[in-house]
Amino acid sequence: MKQFFAFCILILSLSCSKETNRSFRGIVSAADNCCSSAEGGRLYKVNIISTDSTITTVLPAGISLGDTIAFNMHGTQAPPAVFCLAICMMPELVQLKDVSKVR
Repeated sequence: MKQFFAFCILILSLSCSKETNRSFRGIVSAADNCCSSAEGGRLYKVNIISTDSTITTVLPAGISLGDTIAFNMHGTQAPPAVFCLAICMMPELVQLKDVSKVR
């Protein structure tokens, strides 16, 4: 429940801000092997550093589990198309831009 409220606050801050995006850092924590992106890449869960929030997003092929990434999160754009197996639920996806590894 705590994660849900933290995520809601994060989304509200994005949608109420005058800025169109914000920069974040996160750690790629888990892969979703049940769904795939029509645009390429894989679905991953990303733990946003300094928060309790975890998001699910499509990341490019060069990103893997355990990587620390920097990214911009856009609150108004639609996420990429994703296809899931019949036994899987469609995850809520967040659109990220300017994804890069942090060393």
